[in-house]
Amino acid sequence: MFLPGDAAMAFLASLAACVVAGRFAIPLLRRAQWVAPVRYEDCPPLMEYQEAKQKTPTMGGLFLLAAAVAAAAASGGLAHRNGWVVLGTVLAFGLVGVVDDVLKFRGTNAIGLRSVPKLSAALAIGAVIGLMTMSGPHSSSAVEIPWANRSVELGWAWVPFAMLVISGCAHAVNLTDGMDGLAAGCAAIVFIVLGVWAMVGEPHQQALAPWCIALAGACVGFLWFNSFPASVFMGDVGALGLGGAMGAISLLTRTSAWLAIIGGVFVLEALSVMLQVASYKWRGKQRIFRVAPIHHHFHLGGVSEPKVIVRFWIVGLMLGLVGLATAGGR
Repeated sequence: MFLPGDAAMAFLASLAACVVAGRFAIPLLRRAQWVAPVRYEDCPPLMEYQEAKQKTPTMGGLFLLAAAVAAAAASGGLAHRNGWVVLGTVLAFGLVGVVDDVLKFRGTNAIGLRSVPKLSAALAIGAVIGLMTMSGPHSSSAVEIPWANRSVELGWAWVPFAMLVISGCAHAVNLTDGMDGLAAGCAAIVFIVLGVWAMVGEPHQQALAPWCIALAGACVGFLWFNSFPASVFMGDVGALGLGGAMGAISLLTRTSAWLAIIGGVFVLEALSVMLQVASYKWRGKQRIFRVAPIHHHFHLGGVSEPKVIVRFWIVGLMLGLVGLATAGGR
């Protein structure tokens, strides 16, 4: 059993490992000139925003994920099959993120992986995770319905559902990673809530608690460098890795539907992009927001970046507490 004391140790170990690794990794990233290129040529306000940050190195997600994996493994996270599923998900999405980030270094206007290959890779990983969670001991193809105190068995619809959850989580976290510390702070909250649920769940779900707590600790440790003004960005390797892990853990703990609540910030960010694209395409290039994702909408409306970040953290914390307070039937 993973006890509260074990959770505290795993959290602190992951946090410390991330801070120590960052001290060595960030100078290396800076010397390698792994700096994300300017991407907002079609939006002058955001062009100016990114130019102010263009000397900040990226791909900090490499040491973030490494710290989380090491702490989770040391805390017993690989003692159960489900832990290996999470590890495989982190590594798979981390690899996609590395390719995406590295391709952006090819030149000034390089854009990394195109949306179709990136989405296809995410869906493929989701399909594999869906099939793996349907087979073997403690297999599951059910999802809990928030506040209904019941689960719905999806059968073979579980695989496309897993594809949607995994790819959706990965891309939502990636879209949220647009301001200093925004994605890391919100992800830490979600992982802590998932960790609490895992600790009070069935034995095979409790095996995922080390992963939840280690990922949360690594996110908090990453904020040591990524908080405003950021010394490093996590890059796609970090955002996709965290999002993929979040989706996989929710599937394995049957809490995927709860992500719409406790991960409401990520849902809002993704929805704002989808609505903006749909409106621009189908309403004669009319926009709903000043710019999407929605954190930039508020920023361009005059709210300072640190205030937008902290307010989103507060909303994320409130949603996480709503999930914990109302999920009494779990």
